[in-house]
Amino acid sequence: MLRVSLTGPESTGKSTLAARLAAHYGTTFAPEFAREYLADSGPHYSPEDLEEIARGQLAAEALAEAAAKAQGHRVVFFDSDLLVIKIWFQHSFGTCPEWILEQVARQHYDLVLLMGVDLPWEPDPLREHPHLRQHFYDLYQRELREQMSNFAEVAGNYDRRFAHACFLVDELLRMAELPATLPVLDEPRASYRAPAYTLVTPECRATFSPRGAELISLIAKADGLEYLWSGDPAVWGRHAPVLFPLVGRLPGDAYHYQGRDYRLAQHGFARDQEFAVLRQSATELVFRLQHDESTRAMFPFAFELLITYTLRGARLSVRWDVRNPAPDQPLLFSIGAHPAVRCPLLPGERFEDYYFAFDHPVTLERHLLEGGLLTGETARVLTQGQELPLSYELFADDALVFKHYDFSRLTLRSRKSARFVRFQFDGFPYLGLWTKGPGANFVCVEPWYGIASPVGKPGELSEKEGILSLEPGQSFTATYSMEIG
Repeated sequence: MLRVSLTGPESTGKSTLAARLAAHYGTTFAPEFAREYLADSGPHYSPEDLEEIARGQLAAEALAEAAAKAQGHRVVFFDSDLLVIKIWFQHSFGTCPEWILEQVARQHYDLVLLMGVDLPWEPDPLREHPHLRQHFYDLYQRELREQMSNFAEVAGNYDRRFAHACFLVDELLRMAELPATLPVLDEPRASYRAPAYTLVTPECRATFSPRGAELISLIAKADGLEYLWSGDPAVWGRHAPVLFPLVGRLPGDAYHYQGRDYRLAQHGFARDQEFAVLRQSATELVFRLQHDESTRAMFPFAFELLITYTLRGARLSVRWDVRNPAPDQPLLFSIGAHPAVRCPLLPGERFEDYYFAFDHPVTLERHLLEGGLLTGETARVLTQGQELPLSYELFADDALVFKHYDFSRLTLRSRKSARFVRFQFDGFPYLGLWTKGPGANFVCVEPWYGIASPVGKPGELSEKEGILSLEPGQSFTATYSMEIG
């Protein structure tokens, strides 16, 4: 039974979308108990009322899940959850009962849909804070990141939210079938090597190398145009490496863990490892990497990393699943993407003809680097703009590194043609944009769960900014996509 929660601030369409998703998938959903409880009293409540609402929400979830199981459904939806109660409690009364905090920590959802605040406010007697939706949204996003929840923002009008949610739930259902279909890999990893693996749709062809589980080609079939950087070793010899178990650089390429010193190169080792291929169809490919003696010498943790590529039309979705198989040790790691797109794409164009387009005006502060390490200084790149023009001068001081940005999609566009590459990366706390320098005809869009260390001496890995921690048996999931056109 897959559990999907809809969470977020007031008047963001949670109830409407939960009911629509349940009807679409022919299953049940748990309604928001608070609306029923406060129907008579309106927005007048005590801490005791909120505790009763929390208990009622838990009971509604259990009832909906039991009904879905009895009817043989594969998924159940929850309109609201205890994270709503926690944030509500803390805002209204400055604290939250310990039992609710413990329950929030114990609850598991296979997917959390975080509702964006771009819908118009709809007045309602039970709603209180029309001007604080962005503030509350930021609180939800921070909580979900800290919990390492598998979450994605759902934004736009009602139809767009529904379509995006269906895509995410479909992906979740498809991945739920994966463990039952994976072959048992007793043979040496080398026996699964192949020069390349290809996914094909009528619109697109994507090619991958088992070395690093790396995307190495992305071609539009209509005219054969290649969108991915060639990996010219004279300029930069990679295409779209996966950064694991480190994003960015460490001081001296070194870190401490439990009293020992280790060395780990920039962006980790996964990009140079041979991955096993677990499953392939015409439109889906699953790679796996596991720890061994060579990885433990520089990274003393057990891990399993699955990378799933799914091609639909001209859109390639990338999913990472990181699992801690150790019986008694946490797994500390970061993970990130580094795809490089050809820029320019067409003859007669220049790098400077391209720009990044945002869905809404944004203000961007870059975090400056020195030798690949953060200096602690920032510089304004864009002020309430929807376009970031590209130039090599923009990258003269290394990559553009952003934290706490307020967008989850950007599109590389040309001023001389209609070609584009659109990236979607919900929930990623960090983002990098980079090119090698003058004459490097590519640009990288890099959503990260992790970031470079600051200038200084090597430090404890557990204290590094952006490091994620998985307890034994826990898993982490993240997804991004790129679409060509």
